[in-house]
Amino acid sequence: MSKILPLVNIGSKSGKFKYILAQFGRKYLIRADPTVDYHDKLLNKLEQEAGGPSQDLSILGGGKIQVDFEKKSINLFGQSEAYGAADHTRSKTILQETYPNFTISIGEPDSGPKK
Repeated sequence: MSKILPLVNIGSKSGKFKYILAQFGRKYLIRADPTVDYHDKLLNKLEQEAGGPSQDLSILGGGKIQVDFEKKSINLFGQSEAYGAADHTRSKTILQETYPNFTISIGEPDSGPKK
């Protein structure tokens, strides 16, 4: 399992969806996908990226992520029913490395108009 994995993969579509914070060896990884509705499916996709299940891969928690690529903003909130709450502060730090020009916050989701 020497495959190089990106630290963050949250797709390219704006919206609100589930995310997981994982640890792979010494790296922390964030995965979110608007097409996946369950955290265990995110885990399966991450294992595929890594080349299969690994003893070195563990899920640290999850939650929801609200991304607006136009406004360059990301908000983290909530928790996973399966894995508990991710350390949103750690997730924010990781996201800031990948998206330095974005405003990244932790808190309740934007309750703007439903689409």
